[in-house]
Amino acid sequence: MRVPWSAVFGNERPVEVEIGPGRGETILALAAASPDRNFFGIERKAGAAAAIAAAAARRALANVRLVGGDARCIVARLVPDASVAAYHVYFPDPWPKTGHRHRRLMTPDFAAAVARTLVPGGAVHVASDLPALTADLHTRLAAAGLVPHPTATAPPRPPTKFERRYATTGTHYTCLVRPR
Repeated sequence: MRVPWSAVFGNERPVEVEIGPGRGETILALAAASPDRNFFGIERKAGAAAAIAAAAARRALANVRLVGGDARCIVARLVPDASVAAYHVYFPDPWPKTGHRHRRLMTPDFAAAVARTLVPGGAVHVASDLPALTADLHTRLAAAGLVPHPTATAPPRPPTKFERRYATTGTHYTCLVRPR
């Protein structure tokens, strides 16, 4: 059963989803900078999701909601069609070992669910310290029908603790959009 965003936020503002917000630096900064938009974070660890939600409450950010769970399942089963203005996927776990394949985020099914849930013109912002991972996510999203946005620049966001520690050779960014 798809859950309408109005039931989650109590309004009809555009929704942006961050997958894997980690400690919440990005989602909290985006929400503070754009009070006219709603931000929904999907964090694999329920405790981390609760901590970010508490931080949003302390900052009086009424436009932030968090859930703990598997983003692949949540997006596929709960997010309505053509309802997300943007996805933010920053520094996802690469899970390079073959035995960890089942943990990888960007499967063909997940890419299709992301494409299905984007509004026409909606964007997926992807950044990683690993160029091969960024390229792989780009390829999978393109195979799901999204098109590269050749002039897109990364949305302004604070660098995360992870990014400061590991992206010593730079951050690789790509953006794809759902055709109008």
